[in-house]
Amino acid sequence: MSGALKKVSMFVKREISIYDFVCSLSEAVDLVFPALNSHHKKVAHLACGIAIEMNMTNDDIQDIVLAAMLHDIGAFSLWERIKALTFEQYENEMSQHSMLGHKLLKDFGPLANAAMLIRHHHADYNVSRYDVPIGSYIIHLADRVSILIDENREVLEQIPEIIETITVNRRKFPPDVYDAFIRITKLEFVWVEAFLPSFSTVMMKRVRFSKEIVDLETLRCFAQLISRIIDFRSKFTATHSSGVAAVAKELTIISGFSERECRMMEIAGLLHDLGKLAVPDSILEKNDKLSNEEFNIIKKHTYYTYAVLSKVGGLEDIAAWASQHHERQDGNGYPFHVKGEDFSKLARFLAVADVLTALTEDRPYRPGMDREDAADIMFCLADDGGIDKGIVELAHKNFFSINNVRIRAQQEARKEYDIFHKNCFR
Repeated sequence: MSGALKKVSMFVKREISIYDFVCSLSEAVDLVFPALNSHHKKVAHLACGIAIEMNMTNDDIQDIVLAAMLHDIGAFSLWERIKALTFEQYENEMSQHSMLGHKLLKDFGPLANAAMLIRHHHADYNVSRYDVPIGSYIIHLADRVSILIDENREVLEQIPEIIETITVNRRKFPPDVYDAFIRITKLEFVWVEAFLPSFSTVMMKRVRFSKEIVDLETLRCFAQLISRIIDFRSKFTATHSSGVAAVAKELTIISGFSERECRMMEIAGLLHDLGKLAVPDSILEKNDKLSNEEFNIIKKHTYYTYAVLSKVGGLEDIAAWASQHHERQDGNGYPFHVKGEDFSKLARFLAVADVLTALTEDRPYRPGMDREDAADIMFCLADDGGIDKGIVELAHKNFFSINNVRIRAQQEARKEYDIFHKNCFR
């Protein structure tokens, strides 16, 4: 088990790289469908090469790389992801996931420019009737090249075929973007690096990433953005992370933790289900008992949460708390089977918050439980060696104030979800 789960420092460093966060988030998005096979990173690498060849500014290249790593973030369904991996498309077919990606990211300042590039990343230069950023066309071309690459063949042998296909479709792209691509195709390292596992290190050597999350409030805003990406994939989970974050924060406030610790707990609550980006929507939306295989797929989400967050320097504690929300006091939880001192106090608060929210929120198959019904289940879990009994008692004693906070947070999230889908699907 990782040492990061054993040592809690209560520290979030002042500057957290948004590049590290986006890079890890991109990996999680690609996990949902194996055929993607690091698709976002390949697109980012190729787009970066084209942009550098065009002598674009470092700031513009930053935005292109960040947008490329998240360009299909709005493709919520398996069908949309499969469609995005077919070469022949029309812009109107792909506008929905482009629009969703833009809407998810546009209000977060450091990613506002990247969001605009995502909005137009399937624009066809030959038919576009509006002003499309050049970065969108670069991402579009890199995206098309990426899906032409056959993972089972030597990549350098495929270059002539890829060039031929892109050349046949060259009118889809501005001439200067096409010409820059043709020039970099002669550089073998561009193709080799696209398949390297050390993508992040290679990219950091080519681009100076200066956009950083500098304080807890900005981090909370970014975590809230990510929680929308997680939860808005399914109407069944559209408000869950908001509820867990609100309950976890309220529990720690009542317990007398510092303001910083309470805010960190809220962030951990917003991010606790990040690993569900790697779970197919067919399982998330199943309105029936899960099979053993489906449940095992669900169980992996806690590890994926840890894997993504632990790669971001400064989030070690939040990574541990968020990934331990299905651990148990007796060590029979998952994915790390921690117990005793390894199951940190704040992780136990998040575990209780997750259970309390799940019981009291409305689900498609039942209405939310009241105080006594929820208490019966939670005390049984505590007596059985599951969740922390002391925290359960605290939650029961302060149920109405905690539940009111949950209701308000989830009502606000539901309102955002309804507006989001109304604007994007009308």
